[in-house]
Amino acid sequence: MTTSAVATATTVAEILAGVLDEPAAALREQPILAAHDWDSITSLEALAHLEAHFDMSLDLTAFNAARTVDDLTALVHEHRNHPTGD
Repeated sequence: MTTSAVATATTVAEILAGVLDEPAAALREQPILAAHDWDSITSLEALAHLEAHFDMSLDLTAFNAARTVDDLTALVHEHRNHPTGD
């Protein structure tokens, strides 16, 4: 994993931890978002924080398809490396 990928993974985990009001370690131990207090409100809050922090617009369908912290990290990392021009 590149330094950029590690930094993205760390930041995504920190943002999700803040939204879920849990330590990032809890997300590493159980990366399935549904195992946490993940609902439509926290999902939208996470989306807003991720988009604001990384200055990007994520595809809502792809975002909603993400089931784990790693899924969201991959989505953000992929968009950062291959923006769609939005």
